[in-house]
Amino acid sequence: MPRLWAFCLLLASARAMPRSLQVNRTCPYQEECDASINLRHIEKLERYVNIEVDPCEDFHGYACGNWNNIHGQQDSAMSLSGDHINQQYENLFENLLRDRAAEEHGMPIYPNLVKYYHSCKVVNKPRLRRYLELLPAPTSSHWLDLVALLGRYGYHEHYVKIEVSQHNASQHMILIQPHNYNLNWNFTMHIYKVLRRHLQNEGQLLHFQDMKEKFLELEQNLLRLAKPAVEADNLKVYTLEGLQREIPEVNWSRTLGKQMGRIIHQDHQLLIDELPAIRNLINYLNEADGNLLKLYSLARFLNYLTQLPHNPLEKSEVSSSSRSSVCVRHMRKALYLAMNYAYETSFYHKQRSADDLVIHRVFEELKAEFTNTLNRNDFGLNPTLLTALKAKIEGVRLNVGNMPRNVPKDFYLDFEQSWLVGRDFYENHLHSLLHFNAHLSHLESMRNGLEKHIWYSFNYHGPELMDNIDATPYFYCLSSIIIIPYAYVQLPFYHYQFWPALLYGDLANTLGHEMLHAFDTYFVDYDAQGNMRDYSDELLLNPLYNASVNCLNDSSVESLNERTSDISGSRLALQTYMKDPQERLANGRLYFLQFAQFFCGEKGDIFHDVGSKRLNYALAQMPEFVEVFHCGPGQAMNPTERCSFW
Repeated sequence: MPRLWAFCLLLASARAMPRSLQVNRTCPYQEECDASINLRHIEKLERYVNIEVDPCEDFHGYACGNWNNIHGQQDSAMSLSGDHINQQYENLFENLLRDRAAEEHGMPIYPNLVKYYHSCKVVNKPRLRRYLELLPAPTSSHWLDLVALLGRYGYHEHYVKIEVSQHNASQHMILIQPHNYNLNWNFTMHIYKVLRRHLQNEGQLLHFQDMKEKFLELEQNLLRLAKPAVEADNLKVYTLEGLQREIPEVNWSRTLGKQMGRIIHQDHQLLIDELPAIRNLINYLNEADGNLLKLYSLARFLNYLTQLPHNPLEKSEVSSSSRSSVCVRHMRKALYLAMNYAYETSFYHKQRSADDLVIHRVFEELKAEFTNTLNRNDFGLNPTLLTALKAKIEGVRLNVGNMPRNVPKDFYLDFEQSWLVGRDFYENHLHSLLHFNAHLSHLESMRNGLEKHIWYSFNYHGPELMDNIDATPYFYCLSSIIIIPYAYVQLPFYHYQFWPALLYGDLANTLGHEMLHAFDTYFVDYDAQGNMRDYSDELLLNPLYNASVNCLNDSSVESLNERTSDISGSRLALQTYMKDPQERLANGRLYFLQFAQFFCGEKGDIFHDVGSKRLNYALAQMPEFVEVFHCGPGQAMNPTERCSFW
């Protein structure tokens, strides 16, 4: 009976498919693909279609026309996928809290994650003062000692910014810059009350309004000193000894040693930005009111902690089920590598080998096709630049899941060795920040070749980055890696058993899009090792290149590079998988419907146009789309003039 039921379902789905969807059912990279997976997915695609909309006038309205009716106006395909990942985490941790005999309790990482999750769930009324109570006291009253202490927890945006940042594909460096005058923050009454209670034994404090005005005056002076008169690239390399000669008013060896937790030798190389501004700031701060500087530092540190993405203290008055979700979202930011390890070992490892085979094959085929595009040399580039760009595409790597690759047996045991977790959420949160930034300091000093290779095989990013870094694929320029997060390698975007039109409709377009970010107007200047080059200087002298960019540039500067990648990535995917007219005739409609899924419900942001605009604009540049849907002259999706890029 079960087999008969499955056969009837399969038959019903097949009969429901329009004739145009009698598509290629071959399995590109394995012996066979499960037809039921494909037929159910096609049926779902058809439910989103609004047949009352002409696809040649508004393809997004056609392909995603019923999306909001089914999923609501607040959800996109990517947000739903991310929610599914979060729910898996919640179920995992709740099960582990109930089942103390589960095997995960004897594995690396899991015991600390479960303790952290529980400490987050039981937080009641926010107690910001607890952060300050747990903060070690600076070893002196000098303002820079407190800056160094807060820097160990990842906050380094005021006075003089000292941080470890990735420099290229195999190196971190200590970067020293002036006060971040672009960073907005909010001095609230809540933060003032926390400071007043915490420092009540240190003398009379200013009233809230008076302190706010003092802070504002201080910020205006900092802005005047930190902001350069002329915006220019003044980033230079100094040794510690050289920096000490340039700015002797500070004991740099002591300051850097406190923040990095290790001895910094005199020949150690540092990146210094706007050294004259740093000198002026230090001279001013050395003469300023030390107590005011301390209050300002602590106030900004508290604001930083509360503004970190998904800090559960901002949503303490929620239901238990909602709190579980908030805690998972917070942990995915604060404990990035540990949470990815848990997802990999609990869920994704079952499909890892199949996905690696399929996704990497598609990736290599797209790279080969783009190399052919470069060889055609439509822009007429000189041989030296062309060779450099071909080396760059060869050097682009792929990481599915954003996990370290080929790690030794004890890698995660070593990783968690200094990561302390107990019953107090505030202490756990501070320790997570301390652990992450201590590791950045270790990366900056790392000399072991094998260890470095592991840590530079993925993007180990901090808790401040935007949510879409965890949800959507992206190109990481400093390591020349395309990161494919777990949220993407699932339906509706991808399944390793998809038929060709479904497999390439989204996966090839997405990989093509991210690959072509390496050649957009900004990231083109990074070579395959993550070093800045001057490729764009020559490209901007090329009239054909400029004409292509100007044709696309009718939107904001921020979204221009998304548009260039949309156009170029879609063109690359079509050239690789849909160049045969007969293939387009049989599979084109399904291919474009699958492509549309990524844009259904997408609202857009500062870097991306709204999904409907992105999808329609990209496909309107493709003559193949017009061919598949038989669009007439003058229709919206068949403009008289089209733009191209790479």
